[in-house]
Amino acid sequence: MTDVPLPTFHPELEALARRALKHLESLGYSESSLSYFELTWRRLCVFAQEQALPDGLSEDLLDQFLAHHHVPAAAAERTPFHRHLRRATGVLAQFAVHGAVARRIMKRAPSPVPAPMLEVLTQYLTYCATHLGARPGTLRGRRQHLEAFLLHLHQHGVDRVGALAATHLSSFIRTRCHYATKSVALTIATLRSFLRIGVVQGWLPVDLSADVPTVHVRPDATIPSIWKAEDVETLIEAVDTGSPMGKRDRAILLLACRMGMRAGDIRTLTLDSIQWAAARISFAQQKTGAIVELPMTDEVAKALIDYLRNGRPPTPRREVFLRGNAPFEPFGANDNLHHVITRYRRLAGIELPPKSRRGLHSLRHTLATRLLSRGVPLETIGTVLGHHSLDVTRRYTKVDLDGLRTAALEVQP
Repeated sequence: MTDVPLPTFHPELEALARRALKHLESLGYSESSLSYFELTWRRLCVFAQEQALPDGLSEDLLDQFLAHHHVPAAAAERTPFHRHLRRATGVLAQFAVHGAVARRIMKRAPSPVPAPMLEVLTQYLTYCATHLGARPGTLRGRRQHLEAFLLHLHQHGVDRVGALAATHLSSFIRTRCHYATKSVALTIATLRSFLRIGVVQGWLPVDLSADVPTVHVRPDATIPSIWKAEDVETLIEAVDTGSPMGKRDRAILLLACRMGMRAGDIRTLTLDSIQWAAARISFAQQKTGAIVELPMTDEVAKALIDYLRNGRPPTPRREVFLRGNAPFEPFGANDNLHHVITRYRRLAGIELPPKSRRGLHSLRHTLATRLLSRGVPLETIGTVLGHHSLDVTRRYTKVDLDGLRTAALEVQP
């Protein structure tokens, strides 16, 4: 934060700006960001004095200040300077009302589905969570499928769930024909669940679940996407650990490719999950809720220590991995960390086969294939990956031997 004092024109407004700057400083905002906020708020104080406006922050003051700088109402028409002014004045207003500044969150657009239908959808999801024990990720997927279905009904003149017919089910499934077979199967499974529970709960007069078209998907119909051994190492080497974000991202990638952790489990990993003395990481899987204990290699341990000591900002949060910009908070519930692997894959110039999976889960598949090629029993691989059934683990046996040889890595001691 700069040492230049704020003007002394409006004591109340200036005091508010000083408190806001101290708050941003406590959240870990950079010097450049603090200077940017301070300069804008100094301009605001000067403007209030020049216009002989009352002391203190008010909506009228902010409106006049933005109008003086010709800030357009439409976001698309704003220049970077305009966005700068909007952001700085918005932060000051937020602090004035709440005494704190929260991370900006992209608001989800209002659903075009009629309110009565959305109410039924909410009741269905609540039932799934309360009586069926559905996990948050499962509920998000079901909401997505059902919102599309309810919007389809609305567009075809049906505004009450109880008025739907079998023809509506068939017409909706036909709109999904361009999706992957597995995606269609998930949509159908969600529809059947919604229809059956709807009858039980009284939203629907008749059980139409038998009228939902059937799509057969073999459990082993898809071949897991795997990386070449050299590409995995190139990906890791592309990370610049000279920055806090680089230290964080290297630890994230190593947890995925060396320990086979899912993105959701990495995202929610807490400091309490790391058992340093036993060189082990223990956590409850986001997908299944089952407890998994994984041995921690020296490489992973060193990466975590480097991040925790030299990259992770001071914070009372227990989540290991935090966002790179202040205020430093954990990743959002819908963040699959795809941006992390994508950044370094592009930086390293790694080209993957067309239509192959490119997220963190592909590194998990690669680890399983590597272990299989080294003769590790399926039971052990299933334990490492936290699979609840060997049938899930067996899907990795479909990869041909040539594929196994290209994916094989040296097993960590």
